[in-house]
Formats: sequence, structure tokens, C-alpha cells
Amino acid sequence: MLAAKSPLDVARANRTRIGVLAFPISGLVAASAALVPGIGINPAVDAAGFAQAANYVGLANLVGIVSLVFLLFGFQALQVFLERNSVDRCAFAGLILSVSGLGLFLPFLGIIAFAAPVAGRLYLSGNLQAVSIISEATGTSNPAALAFGGVSVLFSVLGAILFSVAIWRSGKLPKWSAFAYAISAPLNWAPHYVPVLWLLGGILLFGAGIGITRGIWNALNK
Repeated sequence: MLAAKSPLDVARANRTRIGVLAFPISGLVAASAALVPGIGINPAVDAAGFAQAANYVGLANLVGIVSLVFLLFGFQALQVFLERNSVDRCAFAGLILSVSGLGLFLPFLGIIAFAAPVAGRLYLSGNLQAVSIISEATGTSNPAALAFGGVSVLFSVLGAILFSVAIWRSGKLPKWSAFAYAISAPLNWAPHYVPVLWLLGGILLFGAGIGITRGIWNALNK
């Protein structure tokens, strides 16, 4: 007979089940945000177009912030599951890099989410320099933005690769989900001005998330 699970084990399993739902949810949000009108407008190239779509763009990034914060719990849940399957070092390194990369990326979403609607209104009211604040604050000409953005992308991609290796080696999760997850990371951290890449990254993250979630739920139900 199988030993009965303790209440603590049941609680941990339930938290893991809930946490990994962050992956497909975040993928769905990213793919949906890529379809928001104006999301692909670069404020440095088309200030007027960006100003007109600023409210939609701001809302899309606001939802993205919530989605990525939830994804932090997904990273933790995935690492907790993988550490039980002889891939603890790889999964833990993936957790540290992924959380660090995501944390460094959140300020960029915050700038657009909170400042873009305001800058758009000022531009449409006659202040033609207002939108340039967005492009200058988040562009590569800003040393701080370049440093944070570069490290964010690097850490996020490396973290996704390490997580994917751990998923592949675990023997409990579908191997195709590891491949899809590894590819989704650099696409999801692509500039919003290339929405087709963001859309593809969201779709891949959603698919990988479904595979990861289903695999973990099946494993925990045994």
C-alpha cells in the first residue's frame, strides 16, 4: 500500500500546482498584448502615432507587469518540483537567473505603463517633446537602460536555458516543453516594437506552460 501523504505534503503539492499555472497564463497575456493596437509603434520613430495609442500601450504593459509578477511564483513552483528529480543545481541556477532577469526588466514595463499615457496626453495637447521622454528613458542611448536591459535579457535567456535543461533531464515533464520554453525567452524579451516576435514568444510560452503544468499535475497526482 502507498503511504498516506501528510497534510504538509498535500499543501506543498497544491501550492506547486497553482504556481505553475503562471507559465501558460503569462504566455497567453504576452501573446494577447502583442495584438494591442499601437504596441508596435516606436516612439522614437512615430511620436504622433505612439501618443494616439499610448493609453492602449500603457494598459498592455500594466497587465504585463501583473503577469510577470505572477510568473515569479511560477519560477519558484517549477524549481520546487524539479529539485525532487535530481536536477536541483540546474533548476536552482535557473531560478536565480530568471528571477534576476525578470526583476531587471520590470522597470522598463513600469516606465511605459505609467508614463506613456501621460506623455501621450501632453503630446496631443501640444508638448511635442513629451513622447521623447519614453524613447530616451528606455533606449540604448541611455547607459542605465542599456545596462539593465542587456543584463536582463542575458540573465533571462540563461535562466530559461538552465530551466529547460532541468526539465529535459527530469524525466517527469515532456521534453518538447523544454525546447519550447528555451526558445520563448529571447522572443518574450524582444522590444515591443517588434510585436510579431512577442506574439510568437507568448505562444511558445503558453504551449510550454501547458506541457509543464500538465506534467507536474500528473506527477503530483501519483
